[in-house]
Amino acid sequence: MSLRGRARERLDRYVRARVSEAIAANPPPPSPPAPPLGLHGTYVGDGRVLVAPLWGGRIHAASGDLSLTPELVAHGTYDVPFTNFIQKHIKPGDVAFDVGANIGLFTILLGYQVWERGQVIAYEANPRVLPILRDNVSMNWFFDRVEVVPKAAAAEVGKLPFLMPSRFDSCGSLMPVEHLLSTEDRLSEIERVEVDTEPLDVHAGRFERIDLIKVDVEGAEERVFAGMEGLLDSGVVRRVSFEVARSHIGDEWEAFSRRLVGLRDAGWSFSTVSDSGEPEPAALEALFERPQISQVVMTRAS
Repeated sequence: MSLRGRARERLDRYVRARVSEAIAANPPPPSPPAPPLGLHGTYVGDGRVLVAPLWGGRIHAASGDLSLTPELVAHGTYDVPFTNFIQKHIKPGDVAFDVGANIGLFTILLGYQVWERGQVIAYEANPRVLPILRDNVSMNWFFDRVEVVPKAAAAEVGKLPFLMPSRFDSCGSLMPVEHLLSTEDRLSEIERVEVDTEPLDVHAGRFERIDLIKVDVEGAEERVFAGMEGLLDSGVVRRVSFEVARSHIGDEWEAFSRRLVGLRDAGWSFSTVSDSGEPEPAALEALFERPQISQVVMTRAS
């Protein structure tokens, strides 16, 4: 080895030794723990879990919630058919409403789908989950496309009691369903708070087209539909998705079913959603016979 080569080798050994000494004296801070193998979330403190959904983005979820958080952490997604529906049918530039947004799982997905030219209006009245919803909008940098409305969509402007189960955050409701929110096999304390309400018709004239109104309000569907009669009659709404849970709708079922029949007669068609996210046409009478359907999609005739 040449003299120059030996000198370079000695210099390299000296530098490596000094670097090793510096690292030993000042070790770097430990990396945050990785999620366990196969899981999609990790605890980040303050009662929250950071979740990486399968479709991208990132969201916080309440660590103590037993309704939505376990599904997100275990599987990285929730309601796969409806997730696929949104990914297939909501496009950049679209306008969507997320009524009953909860922590914003579908709000954030819709934000990615409508992208920079679109708009998402997210309604959530539960004061326990509102901070998480707002932080999820911020964490995904969606200030430009998501508007959070801290109210319950209902038939009119006012205030109504809202039920908040302590262990099932996604099940809060305007309806008197305490007996369904806390049972022998699903014990939960129920807190009653007063929330502001407004009809979706306050947005009449604001948008030339609304591509989707997603309604997930744990039995208060009749009240939401009563508050958007103007929007539905105006022709700007293309699709409405909603859950059917007769046990939660309760005494308002007859009024709600009559309303759906009237909408069918006015030209709206109804579908369920396949696992792949495609609408599957369904007769209203057949839907009425089922006690619960996770998603019905109502589409205006072209």
